[in-house]
Amino acid sequence: MELSVSQADGRIPVTVFHLHGDLVEEEPLRSEAAQAVANGSQAILLDLKEVPYISSAGLRAIQHVFELLQESSGVEREAMMRGIAAGTFSAPNLKLLSPSKNAAKALSVSGYDMFLKVYTNPDEAIRSF
Repeated sequence: MELSVSQADGRIPVTVFHLHGDLVEEEPLRSEAAQAVANGSQAILLDLKEVPYISSAGLRAIQHVFELLQESSGVEREAMMRGIAAGTFSAPNLKLLSPSKNAAKALSVSGYDMFLKVYTNPDEAIRSF
């Protein structure tokens, strides 16, 4: 998988990770996300339109990005977990853009689409932060 990073200006600055190829490893997404958060990024949009497949390792990488951002968000972990279980929590600082059919299936089967908002329009996704 290849990964490129860009910045977008919404209400707040948004770091956009453009992923290309199967997401079957945790790297480089984990380290790029850690670097972005360390550099002050508080909002990340994962552009998945060029990702035909997501494995369990890819899901772990997405989970890692989610956890990195949650640590810096100030959202209480117990409240977040209750909201995820109830289907009422939506991650405020990690969103997904245009997952392919197979990637969307992996996100759905794993339950990630229950707490990570999925957008098809990049401008709408950026404005959502």
